[in-house]
Amino acid sequence: MKRYIAMTRKDKEALAKECHVTVRTVNNALSYVYDSDTVQHIRDVALKRGAVMMVSECNEIETIHDADGVMTQLLPNGAVIEMNKSTGDVDVYFKGNAMIHLDNIRVREISALQASAMALK
Repeated sequence: MKRYIAMTRKDKEALAKECHVTVRTVNNALSYVYDSDTVQHIRDVALKRGAVMMVSECNEIETIHDADGVMTQLLPNGAVIEMNKSTGDVDVYFKGNAMIHLDNIRVREISALQASAMALK
């Protein structure tokens, strides 16, 4: 995942003046294009001024929580993960076929399950 620091254009201009650099340098610093003492200082000041650390380029997964205690995730490759929140049982379907079944999955195992489901072709 790629991270960046979000702040308004006006705040970037003020930060550039304060740090005696150009707005382009501030943009590069907040986008983690370069790494040096100067850009680290710019990032620190930006965060102290209320800028927000953001993460981009992560997989979008639509997640539906229904009243029956089932969480359904619709993955971009067409796979569907159904998790029973009461029992911890999980089923992964791909193109209508049951591909994976796990009993009593733990939260720390969900990301590995999602990666496995994304790898189905």
